[in-house]
Amino acid sequence: MSKIRYAFIPFFLLFFGASSFAQEESLHKKINQDMYGNFSEAFEKLDYPLFASIHSKEMIRISGGNGGEIKNVKKYLEGYKKRWSDPKRKASPIDFRLFERVTSDSLVSDRGIYRVTYKNDKDETKYSYGQFHVLLQMENGSWKIRIDYDSNEKNTINKKSYDEAFSLSDYKKYWKHRD
Repeated sequence: MSKIRYAFIPFFLLFFGASSFAQEESLHKKINQDMYGNFSEAFEKLDYPLFASIHSKEMIRISGGNGGEIKNVKKYLEGYKKRWSDPKRKASPIDFRLFERVTSDSLVSDRGIYRVTYKNDKDETKYSYGQFHVLLQMENGSWKIRIDYDSNEKNTINKKSYDEAFSLSDYKKYWKHRD
């Protein structure tokens, strides 16, 4: 009887390992959609209501680097509402890559690099880059931005920085988890 019992151990390990992987993957997909998917879509469509919806009502925005500034959510979002309501405004797609994610049951800390794509006056494609650190909090079933810090680190963040960070789908490379 003991041989039969031991024969099931690999099956249970495989089953629970696959279940754990599925839970991890589901967690990261939800974070990435709630935060980065919606953020990117808002930038592409100049969709202020969507953009506002991904921010906690208690959000604090910190712009580091050149000058530095701290804003509450209302002041921060008012700037986007005004900017995006200009009919001459063109969409500027934004992409994200990460180099670190730390998670708990109700908080996520993500650090990474973003790239904004835009057209200049000569209709040439240009890019701007920045480094960010966000603290996300679970609110009403969605991950919301609680603290948002970004900086171009005195213009040292560039394509190389962006390329060295990891794709959002590569969570095993940037996720710091407990073993």
